[in-house]
Amino acid sequence: GTQLTFCVCAAAELWVSGQLTTRKGRLRDYAVLSLLTMGGMYFTNWSLQYLNYVTRIVFKSSKVVPTMLAGTLVQGRAYTLAEYGAAGVLICGVVLFTLGDADGYPNFHLAGVGLISLGVMCDALTSNFEERVFFRIDEPCSHAEVILYASLIGASYGILLLVWTGELGPALAHTYQNPEAFMLIFTSSVMGYASVVFILLLISHFGATNTEIVKSLRKVLTICMSFIVYPKPISTKYATGLAACVGSLYMTHRIKQKKALQGGSIL
Repeated sequence: GTQLTFCVCAAAELWVSGQLTTRKGRLRDYAVLSLLTMGGMYFTNWSLQYLNYVTRIVFKSSKVVPTMLAGTLVQGRAYTLAEYGAAGVLICGVVLFTLGDADGYPNFHLAGVGLISLGVMCDALTSNFEERVFFRIDEPCSHAEVILYASLIGASYGILLLVWTGELGPALAHTYQNPEAFMLIFTSSVMGYASVVFILLLISHFGATNTEIVKSLRKVLTICMSFIVYPKPISTKYATGLAACVGSLYMTHRIKQKKALQGGSIL
């Protein structure tokens, strides 16, 4: 449902801009992109059968470093030890702040760790693949085109997977018995589309790694806003995590200033 809604939204956006009948990206590249995207979601969801909430937060908050490694692998981009150090501080800050007052400790089940590691690497490869293949070219693709074709192919993958696992029938039956679920899925998908648009625009203009940093800090901002809606005590984890995030941002800013003065890439 989400993928099909993305297709409708992207097609509408392309139609309004007069680009619906043109395509700049290659279908085989969109097929690879859809496979990477689905792999990230599939492996992450599968890993939840073995890992608890705390472990999931630790891994999902650590995607900056895999994204940097994938940037070196896919795009030949070089990062200094200082940049990896700043990313490490950011990861620690986001993990502490996101966990906040959550109870428990990570449980590192071997199968779960393997699955979520595959999911994180798929996510890291996805953003770098998008940047290199669709945006860092002579005639860049529009974000709406990328979403349309990736979602269309991704929906096909998803339907085939649901048929293979036998989950398609129960899913349709549940939607038929609970028609309000359709509107909830549609509304959530439309808002999700807006989120994906901003993420692709960030990748297009600022690169995959900077986008992942913004996504990590988005978690912190969400929790900060929750203090306004749901007032609660500020624990040591919140304070330490926020301080680490601010420190990491300062470190990153200084590193980029230095690279800019030296004439290097700041992406």
